[in-house]
Amino acid sequence: MLVKLAPDYPRTVFVDLGCGKGRTLLLASHYAFRSIIGVEISPELCQIATENVKAYLSNREQISQISVVCAGINEFEYDSFDKEEHLLVYLYNPCGESVLAIALQKLQHLASKGLWITIIYLNPTCLEIFTTASWLQEIRRGETFDDLGSGFEPYVVFRSLTPPWKEVTEALDFQLGPWVLASWRFASLSNTTSPVITTSRSPSRPLITQPTTYQQMRDDGTISQALSIEGKTIRYVPYRGKRYFVDLSASSFDNYLAKFSGKTRNTLKRKVRHFAERSGGTIDLRYYTSPNEMIEFRFHALAISLLTYQRKIGWAFPETEEFKAHIIEEAEKGRVCGFLLMHEGRPVSYAFCRTTTDSITYAILGYDPASARYSPGIVLLFLVLERLFAERRFRVLDFGGHEWGYKALFATGSIDYLKVIWFPITFRNLIVVVAHYSVRQAWRGAAWIKTATATCIGDAKAAIVRRFGAPDRYADPHGRYQRDD
Repeated sequence: MLVKLAPDYPRTVFVDLGCGKGRTLLLASHYAFRSIIGVEISPELCQIATENVKAYLSNREQISQISVVCAGINEFEYDSFDKEEHLLVYLYNPCGESVLAIALQKLQHLASKGLWITIIYLNPTCLEIFTTASWLQEIRRGETFDDLGSGFEPYVVFRSLTPPWKEVTEALDFQLGPWVLASWRFASLSNTTSPVITTSRSPSRPLITQPTTYQQMRDDGTISQALSIEGKTIRYVPYRGKRYFVDLSASSFDNYLAKFSGKTRNTLKRKVRHFAERSGGTIDLRYYTSPNEMIEFRFHALAISLLTYQRKIGWAFPETEEFKAHIIEEAEKGRVCGFLLMHEGRPVSYAFCRTTTDSITYAILGYDPASARYSPGIVLLFLVLERLFAERRFRVLDFGGHEWGYKALFATGSIDYLKVIWFPITFRNLIVVVAHYSVRQAWRGAAWIKTATATCIGDAKAAIVRRFGAPDRYADPHGRYQRDD
């Protein structure tokens, strides 16, 4: 079973709940686990297990620290574990459903703190309490030899599935410039945590039993290769980028504006002033937070979104009922808000934001293209920043994933990030990933040649001008340029 799961042994703690005389602990000692723990309620069996471990390891080099704890599996405490570790729990039908349910609640509490948990349940007589647990995902089911090797016993493997990880459909587009030649879609476990708010340089990830994607992992320089083999997985980095942010905690709004050049600062203020003049002398900026307010915000945001070009490329405000239910649920938890800019009684720009305790993310935005001459998107952002600096509720405004010019203009800093996908090693996965990497490299090479050619032509023209001087030219009727003489 361990060969099939291929855990990251150095960060995995193996726990046998109901270890009996310790046989499984001895088998686990052949693997380089971070540590091995046996939990057994019977004092007599605990004593035997301890003696067995000591005798078994007396003539072997000890790889992992092994300990035996005398406690019921519903009493064992997991206080010493941190979220950078992976907990591999082994159960060989150790108890009844009531005790097992309590043990499972403790593991759920541990998973809610961010620690990854994998559960191997052999001879699963109380399987229903696992399959109905929303925080667990079944990843493998099969049979293995029983203790005597005379028959087979079923087993099921589960892993924790808690935010910010969720199952999504990912896609790798085989693209040459603007042309998409093909697209490969696949189910993936995905993490969308912002690199701006995370401080972890080595984020915890689950066992790679399916494609697993970290959408924007902070780039600390340790991953240099786009394609490599990591353990028993294919690690692929299809994209590197920057995520821009505004530090809201360092200064006032006036001090923030001082970062701009005088010309840019005056231009921004003039845009706001002109928008106010066109709106009757005042600006109608609306702020939404409650579930009912977010329903009204969604109505206005959709009215704008239906007019934008983002809708054609899939970046518009989601129109589905599922997303409506999602924002209502998130609003009840205080995790979303919306900003809306009105002009003459109608919406012209919106920003849908996600919030945490100390950060706010500009997630989805748009403006009415008919009002583009009034710069409603820039005006909205200016006013939102002014409000956020005044409230001092959030530490940072995160501009989200895609790189746009306005983000670099308004940002006070940026974080380098990379998109990382881990694939189980299979022939199909290897072929597809290598093909995608090759297409990307071909496009990069073509782009480099184009840039180098343009540079060489420019240098040649400059050399001619230096040698012969710049000729006076005129355009003939066919668009060609000739000397006057």
